[in-house]
Amino acid sequence: METAGGRVLGVTASGPDLAGAIERTYQAVSKIHFDGMHYRTDIGRKGLKRWAASGR
Repeated sequence: METAGGRVLGVTASGPDLAGAIERTYQAVSKIHFDGMHYRTDIGRKGLKRWAASGR
């Protein structure tokens, strides 16, 4: 893969709940590698906080 920067790939997954979907997504991300790769690790945290606050 060759890239000049920017957002070049999106990874999504489903799971039994939000935490499971986030875990599966980052498991998939761990299988992707290229020079200069960087990804956010905070995606989903806000949703998990809202989920917990709602008592689910």
